[in-house]
Amino acid sequence: MAYLGVGFMEVNFLSAFVFSFFATAAFGILFQAPKKSLVISGVIGAVGWVLFVLLRHHLGYNSFHANFFAAVIIALGSDLSARIFKQPATIFVIPGIIPLVPGLGMYQGMTQIIEKNYELGTATLLTACTDSAAIALGMMVMTSVFRVLKMSKARKQRLQRLKGVCSKK
Repeated sequence: MAYLGVGFMEVNFLSAFVFSFFATAAFGILFQAPKKSLVISGVIGAVGWVLFVLLRHHLGYNSFHANFFAAVIIALGSDLSARIFKQPATIFVIPGIIPLVPGLGMYQGMTQIIEKNYELGTATLLTACTDSAAIALGMMVMTSVFRVLKMSKARKQRLQRLKGVCSKK
């Protein structure tokens, strides 16, 4: 099995995949996603989380870049799944990003501020906010790419229809 050294602990990619799969699927249930989408959502979230862990802790990317690339992969998987299964992309993407959400950073930042450690609390909250921005940016980039591809496909279809109408006259 592939183990990944992270500070004082070892991360097993298989266990990271399995736990994030179940966390994602559980949030899919909580958000009342269709039952047939839960497995796909779980896989999308697990792949995103494993990519984040790989980039952040193994390859040394900062958390902004790791979150951005993981969010791009999650959005890509969600948009492809939406097209394949003829479902809205949101039923895949919302549970899929749950493992990336920097909730611990928000909690730790607020705890530091409550304990009057303003400098550390502010730095921690700023990191959590930039991580959130990276997730949103990654999702937006991939969604925009799919929207442009969809628009260009629709434009080609309209042009073909127009050519057909013009050639009949």
